[in-house]
Amino acid sequence: MKKLWLLLFSLLLLTGCGREKEKLILVTEAGFAPYEYYSNGEIVGVDIDIAKEIAKSLNKELVIKDVAFDSIISEVKTGKSDLGAAGISFTEERQREVDFTIDYAESKQVIIINKGTNISGSDDLKYKKVAVQLGSVADDYLSNNFINIEIVREKKFLAAIQDLKDHKVDAVVMDELPATKLVTSEMLILEEPLLTDSYGMVVRKGNTELLEECNKVILRLKQTGKIDEYLLKHLGVNETKEEKRTLKERFYDSVIYDGRYKFILEGLRNTLIIALGAVLIGILLGMIASISNNIYLNTGKFKLLSMISKAYVTAIRGTPSTLQLMIIYYVIFKQTSINIVLVGIIAFGINSGAYVAEIIRAGINSIDRGQWEAGYALGLNYPQVIGKIILPQSIKNILPALGNEFITLVKETSIGAYIGIVELTKASDIIASRTYDYFFPLILIAIIYLIITLLLSKFINLMEVRLNNARN
Repeated sequence: MKKLWLLLFSLLLLTGCGREKEKLILVTEAGFAPYEYYSNGEIVGVDIDIAKEIAKSLNKELVIKDVAFDSIISEVKTGKSDLGAAGISFTEERQREVDFTIDYAESKQVIIINKGTNISGSDDLKYKKVAVQLGSVADDYLSNNFINIEIVREKKFLAAIQDLKDHKVDAVVMDELPATKLVTSEMLILEEPLLTDSYGMVVRKGNTELLEECNKVILRLKQTGKIDEYLLKHLGVNETKEEKRTLKERFYDSVIYDGRYKFILEGLRNTLIIALGAVLIGILLGMIASISNNIYLNTGKFKLLSMISKAYVTAIRGTPSTLQLMIIYYVIFKQTSINIVLVGIIAFGINSGAYVAEIIRAGINSIDRGQWEAGYALGLNYPQVIGKIILPQSIKNILPALGNEFITLVKETSIGAYIGIVELTKASDIIASRTYDYFFPLILIAIIYLIITLLLSKFINLMEVRLNNARN
């Protein structure tokens, strides 16, 4: 009977595998309505509709990844994603890294100002502070053509608009279509555009088969007027932007409406999974690094392992965690299809291990040397002394520091958004990109982080009390 069930299960697996379609992975930055944005918990928009047609033509399943705009080219270049689309304008620099499809939409880069500002055109931008989205065509154009302005580079268009709203900058330069959705009643879009360009999708260099298929589909959609239909459809999705709303209405729009709380729950789950997995890896690596160094100092053994451990601690502590995450994802796992949450666990675990190693080293050094000598006098060898005498006392001393490391790790997961991980901070960005309101998403996420921190602190305090009681 067991063999029969095993056979049936194997057949089901094989049948399922046989029916599974190949995947077409699209990478985008879903805060650029009407081209890509979140609605009902899903990424939709003009670019998504086009990508669906391309996937349909290839008989593949479309998978969408949401990352920072300036990471899209790297995603496609390294083969992490097949296709990139986020209102990407053609530039010679980008052309050297990826191949562009034919254009599917024209865009105008417009200047947005607060009403009453003494700016009437591009000439008036001299000696002004101008906000743009990092890596956008506006960023590139202003950098190359304006030397007498201060460019403020934000990760999101919404953040640039918020800067203008708060009078931190004098103007914003961005695409006209999303601009019409983001401006408030106190702002004005100048009639004369800064420049006009066109959008195309990007594929990895040498992937001529996909490039030709994309061009064929885009040409068909343009000729039949479908892209114009997509634009009209998604321009009709208009969230309220009225300034005067009650706190209750703003809370409803940020959390309840359109199931936006789901992003917070997903972000909380991923944050906790990454932090827990990373702290386990960090403790393991930290223990290996600190013990190997201690063994070498006390016995002269494992010299090579001690040297590697010291180099590891020095390298990790001397470089930013963001850079480490990018290297692990785009360099080490360049040719590997791997779950990005797992990448986050590995990256943050490696980062944490270096700091845990120093914490454990400090804990071992805090034990009086007489404890070692007493252990040896009793006839114990090195493993017995450190395992039965030194480490048990060290753990009590370093518990608060280890707890602080875990708390820091929880908050540090916020940089996971660089590779598309939906953690708590990314969840707030997603919600704000649809509500055009930073207040509630950021405050709510801050409260969640604070609750996690307080709970962890309480847990660590309880552990300390138990250890003290056990010792007494």
